[in-house]
Amino acid sequence: MTATTQGYQSPEPLSPTTGEPVSTPARRNRLGIWLCIVSDATGTVALLVAYSYLWSLNVNSAWAPPKEAWAAPLPFWFIVAAIAVAALLMWWGVRGIETGHRDRLILASALAGIIVLATFIGQIVQLSTFPFGPADGAYASATYWLALATAFHLFLLLFLVTAVLNRTRLGRISVANPYHARLVTMWITWICVAAFLGALFATTMTTSPNANSPSFGTFQE
Repeated sequence: MTATTQGYQSPEPLSPTTGEPVSTPARRNRLGIWLCIVSDATGTVALLVAYSYLWSLNVNSAWAPPKEAWAAPLPFWFIVAAIAVAALLMWWGVRGIETGHRDRLILASALAGIIVLATFIGQIVQLSTFPFGPADGAYASATYWLALATAFHLFLLLFLVTAVLNRTRLGRISVANPYHARLVTMWITWICVAAFLGALFATTMTTSPNANSPSFGTFQE
């Protein structure tokens, strides 16, 4: 009797959406989020390569914005810090639900959602208050694209974190099935890395090291 009891294992919980054992869609979703991260990383790297290329060449001395009015560095780092706090909160919530504390994930995702919303608004404010326009030189154009990429990421994060909050409240994300929350938190962690790299480039690579810039001529109609 004891051996039978010890050898018995409760059946794996089923996914509320597919009806499969939760580990089966979890494996597919884990692969999917890694593919999303890799795909997004290629776009982020492309922006950073373009930024560094334009910064290093300074073609036609067109890198610097008018009157060398660079963007203020602090807003970039405030945004990175806010995303990092949201990511830490989500990891705290994921660890909580994995150890049986469902309410901890609800609290964490609610707080993270508020932070992401405030950060998204802050990013829009930064975009609207840059001391240059997107056509005011290569630096201005590249910096706008970095900020726009972060704004897009934050908008997507707001949707995902809100989904985690609602799905946890409805029991779709549970102690037995916490995988979606973990995948969203992995995505937030990557977005924090992407925002950090963008802030690093935008705040440290301002004045071009190439004083003798090449001239590629001008375009005429």
